[in-house]
Amino acid sequence: MPNHSRLAIFARVVLLPLALVLATVAGLGSYYETSDDTTLAWLFSGVLTGAPVPSLPLYFHGYGHVLAAAYMAWPGVSWVGVLLAGLLAAGTVLTFAVLDRMLRPHLRAGALGLVLVLFFAGAWLEHWLWFSHVRVVLVLAGAALLFAAQRPGHRGALLVGLAGLGAAWLLRPGLAWAGYGAALPAALLLAGSWRRARPVVLSTAVSLGLLAGGAALWQTPAAARTQARDRAFARVLDFDQLRPRPRTAADSLGTAALGLWLMGDSTVVNEGFCSRAYRFEAADFLGQVVPAKLRLRAELLLRDYFLLLLALVATAVVAGRRRGRELWFWGVQAGFAAALVVLAGLLKLPPRLELPVLDFWLLANLGLLLKDAQAYPAGLFPYAWLTAKIGPGDSAARPAASWRLVALVALLVLLALYGAKMLHRRQALGQERSRHERVLAEISRRTAGRVRVLAGATDVLKSLSPWRVRTPGPGPVLMLSGWQSHDQSQRELRRSLTGTADQSSCLRRLAEPTRGTRWLLSRETAQWLNRRFRNDTGAGPAVVLRPTAPLAADTALLFYQPLAP
Repeated sequence: MPNHSRLAIFARVVLLPLALVLATVAGLGSYYETSDDTTLAWLFSGVLTGAPVPSLPLYFHGYGHVLAAAYMAWPGVSWVGVLLAGLLAAGTVLTFAVLDRMLRPHLRAGALGLVLVLFFAGAWLEHWLWFSHVRVVLVLAGAALLFAAQRPGHRGALLVGLAGLGAAWLLRPGLAWAGYGAALPAALLLAGSWRRARPVVLSTAVSLGLLAGGAALWQTPAAARTQARDRAFARVLDFDQLRPRPRTAADSLGTAALGLWLMGDSTVVNEGFCSRAYRFEAADFLGQVVPAKLRLRAELLLRDYFLLLLALVATAVVAGRRRGRELWFWGVQAGFAAALVVLAGLLKLPPRLELPVLDFWLLANLGLLLKDAQAYPAGLFPYAWLTAKIGPGDSAARPAASWRLVALVALLVLLALYGAKMLHRRQALGQERSRHERVLAEISRRTAGRVRVLAGATDVLKSLSPWRVRTPGPGPVLMLSGWQSHDQSQRELRRSLTGTADQSSCLRRLAEPTRGTRWLLSRETAQWLNRRFRNDTGAGPAVVLRPTAPLAADTALLFYQPLAP
């Protein structure tokens, strides 16, 4: 089959990545990286709300109505997982299309297929193993931009790029901008020049800007307040930028609640709370927090992504021997390195954000090196060096052959090490999933049909399968901890359960003996709730939560019984 035939390209760009995805999912499985995705599934399916939620202020704009309707019609299907898998598959195919077009002029069909497989194994497999909507947004936005930029003047490619960016933006707008920015250096290189890239770059940027402007115009006051609270809470919980400095007893109660991710009690955790009870201390943040975050992230970067880092180092070594454009290459390196430092030190750099940035960094380097292959000394460029044919009488080429063998052996060793690391991660994630599934099964068995109040149990939602529906069984669930606890849907749930949206009043009513509510809490959240009840004596009868028995599948969670003091 010719290397440039449509069938060969289709096989490499579509069939090969999809086959690799299926092999990964079937062989290693997929596991939610955080509790966020399961929380989203539980909101859209109605587990945490009583009825499916069609829209959320922070995530999945436009998708919510479709997901809510799908869960109503077929509740046994994991529709959030299906949606994310479809979008991630689109991003994967677009990335393979970009890489195939980049390498096609330089490699034979067999070598090209091998390089694509190695790229998936070393730089892409984790996206499917450690599943997250964050990865989907970043990958899809960046891949869509690269696909359009690589084909300047092609209207169909531009439409594909705009559609991909729009789909990513609807999932999570801020992350779509991040994916766009991470892919921008590679996009400029793939287009060939700024003049050729300008229509794609500007049209996609304007489209994202119009989406943002439209969302701002249609945003409700309640959604705006939710987003403002989320940004304030992120500075405390995600970025570690603020230090608690409570001024009153209510502030002290609020800082303790926020530290436990208990965000639903608007009496103590509200819009003005963070600006009043927290303070940014530059000396502490820049002198203590940032260095500690950078050290930790650097250690994890070396441990988790040594293969990608070595690939980046290899491109830098080759670039150091080239003639011309060194300034542009090293500017790209400095830009990506600075972005990682800013994200890791000032904000947050989890694996679901880190790997996509590294992927686009590698694609930018490859784009620059392949663009000017003629600028290298003869025999230096890696693909020529590794694939050159050496005759038996060519004594001058024997050292190159020896080094080629060493390089291939080293590559195989590195791939084996990376594969062992992935197998270990799969084992750890599989054990965690089994434990969390046992927890949910026990909760369902012991509390099904009753109103359940949960707090401190969000970790149970991690590592679950994107392809299967897992819930705590029938019956309303009021989850007090987690980002969703300050969402408008939880106010509506409290009102439907007890007639009041206020969390403290709602919990007091649920604590009445006739309600039969089951309380499953961590020790820390139970202590906070008891403290809250003590400080709110004027609101009704005193309530004290006392432990009765631990959950057999997870002794960190205990059943509590509300009693009179």
